[in-house]
Amino acid sequence: MQVDLRSLNHRFLEVRVRGLAEFPAIAQRCEDRLRTAFARGALDLHVRWEDGVRPKRLGLEAARQYLSDLSRLQEELGLADRPSLAHLLSLGVFAEEAPDEEELWPALAQALDGAIEAVTTAREREGAALRDALAREGALLRTAIADAERLAPQALDGARRRIAARIAELGVEVDPARVATELVLWAERSDIQEELDRLTSHLARFEELLDAGDPVGREIEFLAQEMGREAGTLSAKARSVDLAWAAGQIRLAVERIREQARNVE
Repeated sequence: MQVDLRSLNHRFLEVRVRGLAEFPAIAQRCEDRLRTAFARGALDLHVRWEDGVRPKRLGLEAARQYLSDLSRLQEELGLADRPSLAHLLSLGVFAEEAPDEEELWPALAQALDGAIEAVTTAREREGAALRDALAREGALLRTAIADAERLAPQALDGARRRIAARIAELGVEVDPARVATELVLWAERSDIQEELDRLTSHLARFEELLDAGDPVGREIEFLAQEMGREAGTLSAKARSVDLAWAAGQIRLAVERIREQARNVE
């Protein structure tokens, strides 16, 4: 028999077993073994039978009926050729006999284990490369967060300078206390420290998960979703060109993490 096992990315674990419709017990064993070996992915197992696996037996009663019918047809039509074994064989008097499931299972289990090992090795190799890619994105995100933290105080200073320049341009007298109040309100609306703190916390957990041995794909996806929400709020609050650029870099890094997280088991 030939066992083919294919694995595709999937948010959950989905197992399909083909070629074992006549052997439901073995099909269930195969599915159980695959569910034990993998935690995530779309797995497609296809079992193909090789020639000689299924013995054939003579359907004696069917052969007698075929012979009787052919003999009667030969007499009625006056045919010269009498029914022979060749005629019976062409009619399929030898039917395939299904092998005993318990006899088939050891060989199938061995082949299945080999296929699981091969797929697992390939996934581990891909996982290592994916881990490195995610680590690079995490480093870029940390740099972008640091840029935003550095630029946030400068945004308030920039707002103060712009207000002072505008007042000087208009040549009007203003109440310094009123200006200070407006700056305080502006700062409250533009404060991004809470978003930066949550992004830093999520990023720290993300970096921990990259070195975990258990399946972490769903948690990384959740963290990416949460970081995306914080990045969106941060972008909306950005009041300077430089800070808006840093916020955009954060959003891009988070989006790349989210895309890659879909491939993590």
